[in-house]
Amino acid sequence: MLILWLQFLASAILIIAAGTKLTRSADTIAEHTGLGALWAGVFLLPLATSLPELVTSWRAAVILAPDLSVGNVFGSNMFNVAIIAIIDLTQGRGPLLTRVSQRHVFTAAVGIMLTCYVAIIMLVPTPVTVGWVGLNTLFLPVFYVLGNWLLTRFERRHAVEAATIDLSARERSLGKAIFWFMVAAAVIIVAGISLADSGDAIARETGLGQTLVGSFFIAITTSLPELVTTLTAVRMGVLDMAIGNIFGANLFNVLIIFFADLFYTGGSIMHVISGDHLVSAMMSVILTSIAVAGMIYRSQRSFVRLGFDSMAIVAGYVVAMILLFFA
Repeated sequence: MLILWLQFLASAILIIAAGTKLTRSADTIAEHTGLGALWAGVFLLPLATSLPELVTSWRAAVILAPDLSVGNVFGSNMFNVAIIAIIDLTQGRGPLLTRVSQRHVFTAAVGIMLTCYVAIIMLVPTPVTVGWVGLNTLFLPVFYVLGNWLLTRFERRHAVEAATIDLSARERSLGKAIFWFMVAAAVIIVAGISLADSGDAIARETGLGQTLVGSFFIAITTSLPELVTTLTAVRMGVLDMAIGNIFGANLFNVLIIFFADLFYTGGSIMHVISGDHLVSAMMSVILTSIAVAGMIYRSQRSFVRLGFDSMAIVAGYVVAMILLFFA
């Protein structure tokens, strides 16, 4: 058992280190290619920061651990929203959501719609499959592309001057940034495979179950690159990139379920997983909705550095973990 935990910890450390390097390189690529801060936060950075979730969920599906695979997706989405509260607690400049663009509401709304669609798939009693992949799951890439197309049009209609980022501590060479991006991605693939394998073994040995292990231990580990990237963006004062990264990563994470179903050979993955995932799916919707309300209401009140919206997010996350534990 100790060896399993050491393998899990070593894989987590590699993912954190490589994920941080990956996102810094992606940020540099965005700067060299002329992408704006908000666009990079919503589109480019999530592709980098969500790579650990993608690899880990893919591997869990391959080794026939469906609850681990889907739990990683919804658990990561819950933890990503909880990052807002972590930022509030550390930066101490008033509620974060009062100082970001309300345009993020659109990204959050698209993510909520995709998550609700996945929840509905879980409730359909008789799945229709194409091969072994659920027919309803095949629509996920279509809805994802459509959502991103709408987001692109929305950004063009509400274009603002992109925030500048100080690259003094980062790779200035585009070629070097691309090289380290690929190296970090390779490390994440290897570490993600190890993380899924050890996580599956821990779930079986401890009796905690794949749903809880995937939604908590693995989800937090694979979401740490988002945490590091978001905190870095906040320190640089690029708040819209920070929040865009959170909602953009959550949007991409839902798409991961399609890839998990594609590589899971035991049937439609959404119809073999535990019903407990409905808890994490709906709680991720609730937490995102709280963040949306915070961006719209813009309350300046806070308690112990936490805005009231952040306090509600923390409370919701804790409740979700308690429900999953007892389930």
